[in-house]
Amino acid sequence: MELLFTIIGRAVVYLGLLMLIVAILGSFLIAYSFKSEKFIFPGFMLFSITLLENLVKAMFRLINMDDSIVDNVGIALKNKISISKFRNTPVDKRLIFFPQCLRAFNCPSKLSSEGMQCISCGNCEVGDAKKAAEVLGYKVFIVPGSSFIRRLVRKHKPSAILGVGCITEIKAGLEMCEKLNLYGEGLVLEKAGCVATVLDWDKFYEFIETT
Repeated sequence: MELLFTIIGRAVVYLGLLMLIVAILGSFLIAYSFKSEKFIFPGFMLFSITLLENLVKAMFRLINMDDSIVDNVGIALKNKISISKFRNTPVDKRLIFFPQCLRAFNCPSKLSSEGMQCISCGNCEVGDAKKAAEVLGYKVFIVPGSSFIRRLVRKHKPSAILGVGCITEIKAGLEMCEKLNLYGEGLVLEKAGCVATVLDWDKFYEFIETT
């Protein structure tokens, strides 16, 4: 019995050391990729982010770096992995989800079972962006929460999704896509919050026009 406990103890120590080494290497590669905008060993980075997220973020905080970098690189990696399949998906099988926080303060739209019903009042960019995407063949929804997204996915049965939101929402959305075998792409807001959020609209238009 004593020998068994010794073996288990050593295995735990070795596993802990292995996890620490993976986290350190992953942190280094993530930081380098963020600064250089070049992905080196993307599979290894995604592995370290997926399994050791908290430990990797702790490494960043230890050296006084913003741990949101880990989330940004993770989202960028997942986008890169799925982009080719997203592009090969017919546009009429793609959905776009905007968060309702992108609307203007004085937005007159009303909530329906399909999300906020934009009337293109001109008070914000959402109306024009929605029209531009629909001309290309996308189905576009402005939603107040993740429950709406799940319901609309069940109803419209897309093959691919482009989601706009804060880092937390995009992470959750991409994880949902993985579980449902959908090709997910995420655009992170430049400024997050509950109201008056900001999106780099040039990036949005470039994305929908080139994919």
